[in-house]
Amino acid sequence: MSFISINEIDQLINEDVPYIDLTSWVLGVREQPGKIAYFTREDAVVCGTEEVSSVFERLHIKTESMVASGQKVSAGDELITGTGRAEDLHKAWKVGQNILDNCSGIATKTRKMVDMAKSVSPNTAILTTRKGFPGTKALAIKSIMSGGAMPHRLGLSETILIFKQHLNFISGFDGLLKKMPELKAECCEKKIIVEATTLAQAIDLCQAGVDGIQFDKLTVEDLSAAVKQLRSEFPGVVLLAAGGINETNISAYASTQVNGIVTTCLYSAKPIDVGVRINQ
Repeated sequence: MSFISINEIDQLINEDVPYIDLTSWVLGVREQPGKIAYFTREDAVVCGTEEVSSVFERLHIKTESMVASGQKVSAGDELITGTGRAEDLHKAWKVGQNILDNCSGIATKTRKMVDMAKSVSPNTAILTTRKGFPGTKALAIKSIMSGGAMPHRLGLSETILIFKQHLNFISGFDGLLKKMPELKAECCEKKIIVEATTLAQAIDLCQAGVDGIQFDKLTVEDLSAAVKQLRSEFPGVVLLAAGGINETNISAYASTQVNGIVTTCLYSAKPIDVGVRINQ
């Protein structure tokens, strides 16, 4: 299943081939039949093959074989292959490669971090923020989901997440506590999550009826203590950890037994080394 529309596929193609493939044109590389094969030079979790297959379809290339996104592959494995006119194969070349190496890079890093967290706390979810590179959201979300994570928020319209910046307009923290009964009544089918930086804040918020606490930049020690106390007093409240969590400290944060770890670092994953063979 592709996460992006045909219009977006066309935009990716047009971005790299706005008019013609000048090199193929001047060399007379046009109607000859050929084959294209993308392969990985390293072990990885593959992602983006469905989108590359859509690129193939738009360029009249027949997909011959494909590894589904989310599958583990080993160095040397082919990810997707296709047959078609030589000119079309060269048009697809870099578009497909850019999708596969970047998406697979994110999926691979995600799987690594998910495995690290769940080896310590099987029920802790890995969640990603909205701090991605503009214009890449659909592919980035597919990549992290292929690696086993979930998006924290797909957009502002999706969930209620209250930050200190909001409090500046509603008479501060005390203003929020007073407003909670109104929010709970108005948004009866939505969870209300609030950012907190101290245990004391979290306790006040839980007493006011919030559905979840997102702790920002707490140390592992302080977070562990907070989770232990809140789980005892407010067992139904969702507890999240955010702020500077990456592959160097995710195991420690997972050991606190929070419900979810919110991170941005997955979007900056190093691309996988994907090679391409094009021949007759």
